[in-house]
Amino acid sequence: MRDEVGTLRRRAPVEVVLCYPNTYRVAGSSLGLQVVYRAMNNHQGLACHRAVLPDIAAQGMTPPPVKSLEFSKPLADYDAILVSIAYELDLANLAMMFEASGIPALAAERKANAAPVIAGGPMTTSNVLPLGPLCDVVVMGEAELVLAILADWLAAGVDRGELCRLAAQVKGLWVPSIHGDAVPDLLSCDRSLLPALGQWRSPHTELADMMLMEASRGCPRYCKFCVVRAPQAPMREPDLERVVAAMDLPQYRDSPRIGLVGAAVSDWAPIKDALRAAIARGKQIGISSLRADRLDEDDEFCDLLWQAGYRTMTVASDAPSQRLRGKMAKGIRERHLWGAAQQARRVGMRSFKMYVIVGLPDEHEEDLDELIDFGRRLSTLNRTALTLSPFVPKLHTPLALAPFEPEQSQAKKLRRIQAALAQRVEVRFDSPKWAWLEYRLSHAGMDAAQAVVQAARAGGSYAAWRKAFADLDARDAGAEHAAVTAAERHGLWAVAGAR
Repeated sequence: MRDEVGTLRRRAPVEVVLCYPNTYRVAGSSLGLQVVYRAMNNHQGLACHRAVLPDIAAQGMTPPPVKSLEFSKPLADYDAILVSIAYELDLANLAMMFEASGIPALAAERKANAAPVIAGGPMTTSNVLPLGPLCDVVVMGEAELVLAILADWLAAGVDRGELCRLAAQVKGLWVPSIHGDAVPDLLSCDRSLLPALGQWRSPHTELADMMLMEASRGCPRYCKFCVVRAPQAPMREPDLERVVAAMDLPQYRDSPRIGLVGAAVSDWAPIKDALRAAIARGKQIGISSLRADRLDEDDEFCDLLWQAGYRTMTVASDAPSQRLRGKMAKGIRERHLWGAAQQARRVGMRSFKMYVIVGLPDEHEEDLDELIDFGRRLSTLNRTALTLSPFVPKLHTPLALAPFEPEQSQAKKLRRIQAALAQRVEVRFDSPKWAWLEYRLSHAGMDAAQAVVQAARAGGSYAAWRKAFADLDARDAGAEHAAVTAAERHGLWAVAGAR
């Protein structure tokens, strides 16, 4: 936390702690976390502090009791615990944080007068069921619509039982002890509440001293593998005037770098005007997503990116071949990717980076050959890097019921691509083993919380997770059927019926 700018050091009669179940380096990259932090601290009579996963826990060692960043106050001493969770595998980190602090991980094992636990975050847009047993209340989807209500309850000192009774009557709040696995629909904000603004920055985070600002929410595209897709998460665009005005707020005015966040920032109509405004203020800009079809023939856009400090052009191919991009409704063609790489070279960027998903349904060796050939050709233009990710079918997408390719098969493909491009293209890939665990959690029911806690108590290693799921399967001979039933409860589409 040293060198952090924007910290809110408040004390109040009621103090709550906002937990992010990953390290400080990762937590600093969460705009949602910053939005909740500021909103809670803006409420009179309420102070909100933060807590993150200790670094030693991320290294596989048992963490000490977790304390807040602002005042080193023990987690167990707070009046309420808020949680922002983005990723299924962070569930074990959350259980670890609780139990290291003397708090039972499972809500059913806590005393009636225990501090209530309220969770939310990006994980709620896919399969939230394994999170439920760890919490009293879960905010489904976009939390801005209910933050003021929650803050009022917490500032009034509402106890755990009453909080659950009140929350059960509010749209978008899931109370597992009352609703069971009947998960409510997602909350969705309109554009009047945008943009979301950041609160702090630090040189010790993934984004290295960058102040975050939302430039779009949702996505206008229909990629079949993505949770953030129309119509589930429609594109909402903030007014350019509000984004530019935010650049003159103290936290942005004093920051050398501004990160424009969103699933489809380059689809935001006034993005070039926003870049011009930032450049005029002497700011460097980072953008969380660039579509190749917005870059390949737009010299002005690419020139502005260069002027705003871009030195690596990063785009997503997602599928390894044009055939699969078409089947996934990606809407990107090879000529767009090639054109973006040419633009990177033209303006003088150091490198070109492309994200690719491997293990998609109906993927063949020929698709991988096409990727290898394209990677070789890209390397003649720029220093090229490929980041390969195993395909994980997610709920609320047309590919939710697609099979997960076996880990050994995926690993073989990843190694093959890496070997074929050696000496010419830097190839990195995510672990198929951990992707399998993400897949299991992405399709599990509430009973998977038992596996989460078991894995956390055993240190959170891959072996600990694997054993925990094996034990869960042994207890439930119908685990495979239960996973499908959980998926069906979310109203997902089968692959065959996806359009």
